[in-house]
Formats: sequence, structure tokens, C-alpha cells
Amino acid sequence: CTELSKLQSRNYVRFFHQSTSLFTGNSNDHELRMENIYMEWSIEDDEYLSKNMKNESLPKLAAKLGRGLRGVESRILKLNDVNSQAYQRSFVRQEDVEKEGGAPSQKLMPANEVMKRIKWDYSLDPNDFIVEYFDRVEETIQSSPFGAKNESVKGKEEMFVFAIPEHRIMVIKYKERIVWDKQKRVDRVFGSMNGNGETIDMVQATYDEWVQKQSEIDEYNKAREREMAFQLKAILGEHLFAALKDISSTLQNKAKTGMMEPQDIGDYVQDAVLLFRKARAVATEDLPGMPQNDAEALDLFSNLVALLPDDELRELILNQIFKQVISLDPSKRPGSRSGNDNQQLPDLNEDDLIETFVRGSGAGGQKVNKTSNKVLLIHEPSQIRLECQDTRSLQQNRKIARKRMQLKLDEYWNGSQSKTQKKITKKVDKKQKQKARNKSRLRKKMEAQESDNDNEIGG
Repeated sequence: CTELSKLQSRNYVRFFHQSTSLFTGNSNDHELRMENIYMEWSIEDDEYLSKNMKNESLPKLAAKLGRGLRGVESRILKLNDVNSQAYQRSFVRQEDVEKEGGAPSQKLMPANEVMKRIKWDYSLDPNDFIVEYFDRVEETIQSSPFGAKNESVKGKEEMFVFAIPEHRIMVIKYKERIVWDKQKRVDRVFGSMNGNGETIDMVQATYDEWVQKQSEIDEYNKAREREMAFQLKAILGEHLFAALKDISSTLQNKAKTGMMEPQDIGDYVQDAVLLFRKARAVATEDLPGMPQNDAEALDLFSNLVALLPDDELRELILNQIFKQVISLDPSKRPGSRSGNDNQQLPDLNEDDLIETFVRGSGAGGQKVNKTSNKVLLIHEPSQIRLECQDTRSLQQNRKIARKRMQLKLDEYWNGSQSKTQKKITKKVDKKQKQKARNKSRLRKKMEAQESDNDNEIGG
């Protein structure tokens, strides 16, 4: 099973389903311990984390891996520790892959080249392939059979998938398995990038084995789901557990019907925290796994949310949980654990940015005054606003604006521990030390002169 194949199947586990069959069972048949719901980290999980932990946020990683926030954070620390078994396993695995087939291409094969091979390679049946693309009218991801005729896009192209602009093609599937993914940089047709050298003939040969593994993973996740249900029911009790189920179903229904508002996510997470608080308040004895504070409750809740089948909703909720954790524990802020000048700046989520272009002003002639090359950037969650018109190039101004936004967010989240403030503090400290050294030299010089004068008078 190649990278992310296990990750993708976890996304289909229905934990928040309205049906009570997912939450019923004889609790006497299971001993309620957190060890029961521990999911071992696979080599594929570690490889995915190693490649993406610097480029993706913690909530996004947790959403794709189907795990809680604390679990993912702990695993990242282990993968960064050269003495840990996780690091050794991942490192040795990478060396073995490179020895066997060489390192895969670092450039993702374009979608058009992949589709041309599917069309003209006689060993492939185009009817086995599905193309998912972004529909800019509906603003959603749509799917189309590879061989569908073009009846909606103007032009001479007869096949619909070739009539779609290449930049809007997001995913290509062989039956149920993803063989090309633009966002995840996966290519299992030619084996480039995160395809790790696996080609379409290998995918075809091992497809039945892959389906069997997905079935096994689904069964495992169902067992994991049941254990988590028992754990939560023991902690919350029948009444509060039913309330959590109701608010989860309500949020899911809003998401499915397109009626969900941005504040609904925050309200949902806050309501869940309140349910855990009530459970702690009425608990008459120490239950195994009972969260002792809101931070622990949010961590347990993130394990629950990680099993949500809706990819987009799962990531939104985990992101909100992460914000709540940051508000409770400032040390969780991005970059706050870095104690040196090389600390990483916070990642920017393009979905959180509002970007507009307006006409520039000042020196630069018509290239500035008659074109919209001035960038206005707003970070919606924090409402940080900035402008950039440093160059006459719009693209350069966009890059500079994002870099400045990262610095401002670093200050907003980390305060005195931000990269900018550390630099200022270091500069002030250096200036003060230089001033102290100058004073010390002047004092010693004056003392030496006074000593000389005393010697002359005494002589």
C-alpha cells in the first residue's frame, strides 16, 4: 500500500452519522481504556508527515491522517528526533526506496500528459478512469468519466476532459484509486513526485490487493469508532452523549445543504467543550480518560472529529479546535517553541486571505499609476490588513505582501517571542552593550588621566 492510500480510506468512516447503530453496543464487552483506540503509525503515515509537516498546518495534517491534534504533534517531534525509532525507520525506508528504483522526479507530471497516456496507451481502458475538476460556476469539485463527450465547452475538442482548462483538473482516478492528485502532488501514472516511482501498470497489477487492504482498514476503523463511542459515552453519560450527537448531526446537515455559516463551526466546538465541562462537574468518581481541563477535552474531541467523513468539514472543525487550544496554551502557537533566530514563520492559509488589487500611486510612471499593481491583503481571522506597492510588478508585490503578512501574524500570535521582536530586542541589547562598553572605556580613561595627574603633582 503506497503513501496516502491508508490515509484516504480513513476519511470515509462515519462517526457523526445520525444512525444510532454507530453508537450502540454492549459496553460490558469492552474495557474502556485509551489503549484500545490507539492506532499504530504506519510507514506511509510517517512518510507523509515528513514530507508535509513544514508546508501544512497541524489541523490540516490531522484532518488528512484521521488523527487527533496532540497525536500528530507528538509524532512530528519524534520524526525530528534523530535518536527516535520513528526517525530511523523513516530514514532507512527512504534509503531503501532510492537504492531500489532511484529517486522519483521532483516535478509533477502535467495533467494533460497523464490524460494523453490514458487516451493513447492501448494497455489502458479509458472507461476505467474518472477525472475530477473544479467547476467555477458551481464553485465545487465535479467528476466526469474519462470518455465523456464534450457537450458544454466551446471549441473543437470532442472529449470533455480535454476541453476543460488544464489548471482546473484536480484529481484523476483509476476506478476507486487516485492515480494523479494536483494538491497532494501525487502521480501514479508516470511515478513522479509523491507517486514514489509507482506507475500505472503497477497500480493495475496490485489493484485487487489495494481494494482488499482498504476493506481491512475500513473494518479496523469501524472497531476504532466503536471504542471511541464507548469511551465518550462513559465520560459524558447517556444524556450529554446524546446532546453531542445531536449538535454533530445538526452541523453535518447544515454542511450538506449549504446552510452552514462561518460562526457555526465556532459555536459547535464551544458547545462540545461545555458538554465536557458539565461532565466534569457532575462526575462522582475519577473515570479513566476523563479530561481534567478544556485543553484535554479539546484533544479528545479532536480524535472524534478526525473520523468525520466530510473532508472539508473535518478540516474546518480541527482548525477551530486548534485555535481554541492556542487560546488556552500560548506555547502551542506556531513557532513559539523555537528559541533561535531561524524559527519558522506561521503558515498562510490562502482561504483566510482576502486579496484585492488597486491602482498604484507615486513615482514609477504609467506602469504604476495606470495599472492595478498595488496589493491590499487582509487576514480574515485576525483582521490584520496591509498594503504593498514596493515594485512595479504585481506578482512580486503579492509575494512581498504574503511575507509581510507572515511576519505580522508571527507578532500577533507570538508577541515578544516573534522573529521581528527578537530581532529588535537583539539590536537594542547590542546597542546597550556597546553603550556600556563605551562608558566603561571612558571611565577607565578618565581614571588613568586622574592617576597621571596625581603622580605629576606628587612628583
